[in-house]
Amino acid sequence: MNIDSLAEKYQLNKTEIQILRYMADHRQELKNLGIREIAKQSFVSTATVINMAKKMNFTGYSELVFYISEFNLNQERLEKHDVIKAYGNHFLTLMKKYQDKNIMILGSGFSQNLANYFSEYLNLYGFRATSNSHLEFLRESHKNDVLLIFISNSGNTGRMFELAEIAQTNELESICFVGSEQSAISKLSTLSISTNTYSKSSHQDFYPQLFFGTVLIQFELLMSYTLQNLQ
Repeated sequence: MNIDSLAEKYQLNKTEIQILRYMADHRQELKNLGIREIAKQSFVSTATVINMAKKMNFTGYSELVFYISEFNLNQERLEKHDVIKAYGNHFLTLMKKYQDKNIMILGSGFSQNLANYFSEYLNLYGFRATSNSHLEFLRESHKNDVLLIFISNSGNTGRMFELAEIAQTNELESICFVGSEQSAISKLSTLSISTNTYSKSSHQDFYPQLFFGTVLIQFELLMSYTLQNLQ
C-alpha cells in the first residue's frame, strides 16, 4: 500500500498519515482490532479516525478497514500469480535500482504502441522514462544510469537485436518482453520475460496476435507488484 500516494490524493495531515500507516502495518489482524485500539495506539481520539475515513471518501471506519484488509488479500493473490513468481523479484530489483535514473523503452511496429504506454505509465508513477530512441543512452558511460526495456514479438527483430547487442557489449542492463524465451534478444537481456506465444505462423493473415495483450497483462502485474513493494 502506497501511503504517500494516498496522503497526497486525500491531503492527509501528519496525524492522519500516522493512523493510516499503523493500520497498514497491522492489516493482517486489522479486522480483530476495534477503533478504540487503533485510536489508542495512534495517540488520537476515535473521532479523528472516523474523520480521516470520511476524508478518504469512506462511509466510516468499517469501510476503511475492509479496504485495507482487501488490499492485503489482493496483494497475496498477486504474489501467487505465475508471472510474479517467475519474474517479480528480479523485475522489482531492477526497477528499484533505476527508480531515479533513466529508462528507455524500445519497440517497433505494434510494439511501439506498447512502448508508448509503458513510458506514460512509468512517468505517471515518478520514473523517468522515454519511448524515443536516444542512441547516446547506449554508450558505455551510461551503463549505470540507463535501463533498457525491449518489446519484440519475435525477439529477433533486426534493429532491436542490434540495439540489444550494443547494450550488452557496453554492459547496460535490460529487460525484454518477447514472444519466445529462445529468441536472440532474450539471450542478450538481463531479464527476459516471455509470453511464449510466438509462432512462425504469427505473420499469417488472421492469426491471433496474443503477444501484445499478454505483454500488457504481464507489465500491469509486474508494476502492481513493484509499486506495492517500492519503499
